[in-house]
Amino acid sequence: MIVKIKSNKKPTFRSLLKYMFNNKERLKDSSHKSFTLTHNLKGTGIENWHTQLKENEKFRKVKRSNSVYFTHEILSWHKDDSKHLTLDKMEAMTKEYITKRNPRGMYVATAHFDKGHYHVHVLASGIENKTGRALRLSRTELSYLKKGMQEHQIVKYPELKKSIVEVGKKVKGRLTDNEYQLKMRTDRATDKDQLLEIIKVCYKKASTLESFYKLLEEKKVTTYERAGKLIGVVYNKAKFRFSRLEIPEAQMNYLERKVYRKIDHKKEKQFEISKFGI
Repeated sequence: MIVKIKSNKKPTFRSLLKYMFNNKERLKDSSHKSFTLTHNLKGTGIENWHTQLKENEKFRKVKRSNSVYFTHEILSWHKDDSKHLTLDKMEAMTKEYITKRNPRGMYVATAHFDKGHYHVHVLASGIENKTGRALRLSRTELSYLKKGMQEHQIVKYPELKKSIVEVGKKVKGRLTDNEYQLKMRTDRATDKDQLLEIIKVCYKKASTLESFYKLLEEKKVTTYERAGKLIGVVYNKAKFRFSRLEIPEAQMNYLERKVYRKIDHKKEKQFEISKFGI
């Protein structure tokens, strides 16, 4: 299991709650049911929780301009373990996480599903419930928390073998926590590689810029603009800027010029090989 924590220094509780409970992203079972887990919060509904989280800020003992109002915490599992995960297991592990994290905090949690990955979003208050003490974790405490959750998962859910990571140290054959987080992001890197291959093929076939975009669309790659200027493409619901793909503007301009004038074949071939290896 991967544990990721991001601090928020503005009291925008409502924004995160709305994202968490967006029905398009929430993970649901065959009966279209998910789970909503709250801790030290009463009632139901975003506005109700938002009010209580704001009210609890009155107890804050130390107030600073950069105070952490809440943290967005994510528990995630390897996509290859999706077949072994259920909402009940995820909810149980989230309850265990809250107990180990700090049961005096205020929490709201629910499950999401994206690109084959099951994960839980947790909103954790920046301070404990009605004590005003900070809920922050030191690096050492965070390491203990991750190790504790790892051990709990191994004992309770040994079938989640792909989601085992070594926290803080390198063991042959296993990934460290940081490496595993990188691996979780490799879907995007893989998408980039696939996209570049599609671009190579379409570019080679295209005779004009318009035909190039049409060929991309046939491969389910669409373009997007910013401020009226075409700056990138969308592939597998992810945006990729041309600059990130290292495709220079001159490369695109070349397609526009291709129909208007003849280009020396040797230079043309050299230009294409230099960038795309075609």
